Amino acid sequence: MAKRREIGAGNVGCVVSLAILVVAVLIAMKVIPTRVAVAELQDYCEKEAEQASLPRNSDQMIADRILIKAQENNLPVRKEDINVRRDGSMVHVEVKYRVILDLLVYKYNWDVEHKVDRTLF
Repeated sequence: MAKRREIGAGNVGCVVSLAILVVAVLIAMKVIPTRVAVAELQDYCEKEAEQASLPRNSDQMIADRILIKAQENNLPVRKEDINVRRDGSMVHVEVKYRVILDLLVYKYNWDVEHKVDRTLF
């Protein structure tokens, strides 16, 4: 008789674990692509800063290319959020923006800042 009571004893834990797993997967589906896009934009900013000393690269052209890359990655970057400047032998690229992650019942405001300083050659 004791075995019959023990047969279904783990059902509640299984349902709770499955619900947690589903929520984690849904959140990951929203967060991971955004994190990848932000990392790609960081890499692109570094690449643009490294190539800033080439004659064809003005500050405005660098900012425009960064804006295009952000738009390709569906990031909420505006032209005003990008600051490219040179002082002496350095180029400074700074991009600040806010990504709003909709996590089912909570909206997370993620303030992102890409800051790259490179020496001009």
